[in-house]
Amino acid sequence: MGFRAQLVDEIRQYAAALADSYRTDEPVYTKTRGGRIKLVGVHAEQHDGLLVQLDDVAVHGVTSSDDVAGARPVPQSRPPGTWEAVALGVEIDAEVAGWCDVLGLPSRNSLQADVRQLAGAAGEPRIVSDDQAAALCRAMRSWRTRAQAQIGWTRDPYRPRATCPVVTCGQPGLLRVDLIRRAAYCIGCQSVWDDVDGSIRVLAEHITAQTEARAVTSVRLRSGWSGHGGAWTQPNG
Repeated sequence: MGFRAQLVDEIRQYAAALADSYRTDEPVYTKTRGGRIKLVGVHAEQHDGLLVQLDDVAVHGVTSSDDVAGARPVPQSRPPGTWEAVALGVEIDAEVAGWCDVLGLPSRNSLQADVRQLAGAAGEPRIVSDDQAAALCRAMRSWRTRAQAQIGWTRDPYRPRATCPVVTCGQPGLLRVDLIRRAAYCIGCQSVWDDVDGSIRVLAEHITAQTEARAVTSVRLRSGWSGHGGAWTQPNG
């Protein structure tokens, strides 16, 4: 497969995750009297695409009854106000509209339709150049990863106290991590980390290093104050 064909294939996969509904098939087991595990059936469930789920989260928040990756979040009975999800939806909408404008594509009747339109246009070299296809692939990946990280599956995204590892950002408290899907993004600089290129492992090492360093500093301060050596000493008098 050529480089352009690979880009188009990735773009279409990202677009499908964002815009199209999908089905999950989960095996159902039971334990027999003899203690053996027996497959008794398969539970099939239909789910909306990530953009619809993101909209649900923006309105209702997110929770889930299980840890099954791919399960649609169950809206909570709590006041709306998941502002980061709202902001992300607005950003993706604006970025998709910008791409349609640059490529001379008409606006469709929904955000999902515009995303599908971009994916279709990516396969037409007369509409989308190679450089544009590469940039669109990065944008689609960013939309998908940021949506996944914001949605989560069983809880709100993990928000480590670590700084963003991007040199030009470096701000603390801006990382949002979906631990189950192994995806993350920074709400400041919009950088993304996932398993596509293994970048999520680099981010995990960065967070771990800062967390461990903070823990060591905390222990030293506490032990020093209690008179067991460390950064502080018991004051005289």
